[in-house]
Amino acid sequence: MISALRPQSLNRTLGALALSAAILAPLAVRAQNGSFIEPTKDELSMTSLPGYPGVAAVVLNEEVITKDDLHSATHYERIKILTEDGKKYANVELPYVTTSDIYDAGGANDKTLDTIQGRTIHPDGTVIPFTGKPYLKVIEKARDVKVQEKVFTLPDVTVGSIIEYRYASRINDYVYEPPTWIIQGDLYVKSAHYVWYPTSHPLQNAHGVINSISWFPILPQGAEIKHTETPGIGALGNSQYIYELNIKDVPPFPEEEFMPPITNYGYRVYWNFIAEHNGDDFWKTEGKDWSHKVNSFANPNGDLKSAAQQITAGTTTQDQKLRAIYAAVMTLENTDFTRSHEQREDKANGLGKVSNAADVFKHERGDSFQLTALFIGLARAAGMQADAMLVPDRSRELFLPQWLSFSQFDDTIAIVNVDGKDMFFDPGERYCPYGHLAWQHTFVKGLRQKGNETEFADTPGDGFRANEIDRVANLNMDASGQITGKIDLAYNGAQALRWRHAALRGDEDSLKHELRVSLENLIPHSLEVKEVTVSNLTDYEKPLLVSYTVAGTAGTWTGKRLVLPADLFTARERATFPHEKRDIAVDFHYPARTLDALRINFPSTFTVEAAPSVSKLAMEHLAAYGMSVVAAPANFTTRREYDFGEVFVLPSEYSQLRTFYSQFEANDQQSIVLKSTAAPAVAAMTAAADGAAHAQN
Repeated sequence: MISALRPQSLNRTLGALALSAAILAPLAVRAQNGSFIEPTKDELSMTSLPGYPGVAAVVLNEEVITKDDLHSATHYERIKILTEDGKKYANVELPYVTTSDIYDAGGANDKTLDTIQGRTIHPDGTVIPFTGKPYLKVIEKARDVKVQEKVFTLPDVTVGSIIEYRYASRINDYVYEPPTWIIQGDLYVKSAHYVWYPTSHPLQNAHGVINSISWFPILPQGAEIKHTETPGIGALGNSQYIYELNIKDVPPFPEEEFMPPITNYGYRVYWNFIAEHNGDDFWKTEGKDWSHKVNSFANPNGDLKSAAQQITAGTTTQDQKLRAIYAAVMTLENTDFTRSHEQREDKANGLGKVSNAADVFKHERGDSFQLTALFIGLARAAGMQADAMLVPDRSRELFLPQWLSFSQFDDTIAIVNVDGKDMFFDPGERYCPYGHLAWQHTFVKGLRQKGNETEFADTPGDGFRANEIDRVANLNMDASGQITGKIDLAYNGAQALRWRHAALRGDEDSLKHELRVSLENLIPHSLEVKEVTVSNLTDYEKPLLVSYTVAGTAGTWTGKRLVLPADLFTARERATFPHEKRDIAVDFHYPARTLDALRINFPSTFTVEAAPSVSKLAMEHLAAYGMSVVAAPANFTTRREYDFGEVFVLPSEYSQLRTFYSQFEANDQQSIVLKSTAAPAVAAMTAAADGAAHAQN
């Protein structure tokens, strides 16, 4: 339909973000305590929030005080409940992560939450203290990491109540962990107060004394972090600093369609300890360390060279060799999609500790990083230039070079030079095809190896043709309007990978259930999905095929006329962009194409009385749409194509995007009118049955 749509780097979006610059300042420390706040008469009588009609609740006060020398932070939350839905905020969940292994941070972090206090205040001023005991809930547990939360419910909460709670978070004495101030959330914040008292003790890492703090603020205009110094009173006579932010009237994060990662748009402040004097030195020094560790793990030793020779036997070109290596790595178990294995389990099977890529190959399993490093090591063993690259998960965050932290990176991908051209691979993503990346790793900036050094680089991504969904319906209709037949869907690219990963998370029945629901959310509810068949589930180089058998009705009788949707796959479509204005970019995740082909065969008692005309629409350089209906004596055939070639659409382009969507979605709702020569009684009987089906659903 169109020859050139424009998948572009997400850097254009980052460039449009009004983000503040990183700042450096010396270390310092202080301490501060707080208590419950007595409510005012206005707070007790408050029934709504001006400018936000129907809002469920509002944060009256929020406070986080972090004291590094005590290895603790106190947290305080005070919320006014305005509606019945707002009562859900009385159910408090406080998540935290505990690590038990020794990594680059210098030690395990046996983090705890304690000293939980709370109370409910009714509109008449009655105070009801929280006297219960929080419940410890383990969310996820691996060998070295435990994700858990403290859960409790504040008592006797009604509409109009004020709820408040306070707790302390603590970390081990040998761990120093700078805070992250998350300021914007799902509720309006009337007042917030954040204070950090950094440690006054000198810290060290492999590169020397940590003598600076970096911070990267994403704040509204006018909000400023204040820092003050008290010379010579800290431990060892060091100067002490206090970093403080007071902020008022923070709006809730908007809830709109296709939202980008909130971590790059919501108001917040990122903090970091660093040993280097500026950002360039930080990325150069820390990147070199990371690169060295990758090279050490992926070292093509004798075992790996022997494995590469066996895998590539019979191949001649670099592409053939690399395809064989990629396929071999993909046959191994990815424990990020299955389970981790205890060391005692490996020992019982005669396997030692995983120290390098050769051990991963021997164990025939590894996590996503280990499999990626194995792929790199095998490629190097086969004589090719292969590098690792750290990338963020774009579904959660984009990389901000101004924030000096490796915690921004979620995954590792591979870059291999094949016949003089760099190619990008994602062997850590189970079932990702050769030469492609999972969508969340595309069009992002990351940190890649370059010789013995590292440099910032951008990842490529697929165009809309690579992420194609083909939806084909071949149906038969009898004289009463009853429909039977098959619907076939073929998924390519990102959608295929999504469903293959869904299969790894569950079993065959759960996968078929999810696929059934996904189709039922598209077609008329009076058309029932009977059977689901899946093909090519593990053959990641082929489209994922899903076949359905369906039966029921799809139209509405009006006298002797049967009105049917022109395209069954858009029958339940709703307006995608109802909001007239938008201040945040639209995130489509990846360029995509959808091709629909629908044929309904009908008996000679029907004729096509009316059908939509051919429609073509376009959004210059971004998107194109077309739909046509061809009527024949025994059937009609609808063909629809939708192509979108961009990832992010900026607010300045939103009006154009919304117009385009409203036009083609209106066109999608057109109908086919069939005229029947059947007796009126037949039509009436069918209409009654159709009405009963609607009522049941």
